[in-house]
Amino acid sequence: MVHKDREQRWPPVPGDFEVKDPSASVAVCTLGKKFDVPAKYAIIGTCKTENIGIERMIANVISNPSIRFFVLAGPEVPGHRTGASVRALYRNGVDPDTRRIREAEGAIPYIENVPVEAVERFRQQVELVDMLNVSDPEKIAATVDELLSRQVHPFSAEPMWVTFRASREKTKQRMVSGDVYVLPEYGVALEPDSGLVQRRQSLVMVTRHPSLVGVELRHSDEGGTLLSVREV
Repeated sequence: MVHKDREQRWPPVPGDFEVKDPSASVAVCTLGKKFDVPAKYAIIGTCKTENIGIERMIANVISNPSIRFFVLAGPEVPGHRTGASVRALYRNGVDPDTRRIREAEGAIPYIENVPVEAVERFRQQVELVDMLNVSDPEKIAATVDELLSRQVHPFSAEPMWVTFRASREKTKQRMVSGDVYVLPEYGVALEPDSGLVQRRQSLVMVTRHPSLVGVELRHSDEGGTLLSVREV
């Protein structure tokens, strides 16, 4: 639902973000990693899922017409393709019938809690600056500074406020189109086509002090899946 309410506070949707200068023209998304960027952006935050995470991000951008650049940076979240889905959404939009992000690579790239017109507003309002997999704060800050040096006007429309409700009642059954990660840290995923659980990694380091300790994933015919903690 889209509505106008001049008493709204920006940003309207809570999340893992930091606001610096709401009048600035640049928003920064760092995907799965939170870090400081020494620049005068409007807002910086993470975005971890290719459905609700992207929906929250859209709601917070289109409610501030001053934001004209969207910097997509940081690493992908293990088990997700959130960054690639944001890129696909910007380039191709959303199918109005299925609500699936067109040509998205993720397993759950569905935009169901914000209207299609909000997606189109996002695509029209901002220019996507693709720095996917760049996690160097200085490089991102240099890009933000360069964008801020451009003299751009706010978007020529009123803020679009979206009533965001991730309602359980609206949840629909979907066929996944990619692997479903069961234990992302170990690369353990369910392949929908075969119904098989595969793994790509068996040992993850969890601490280096006072000694190097890892958690090992094991399989047992009698005990099923076991997690074993040991010094390496």
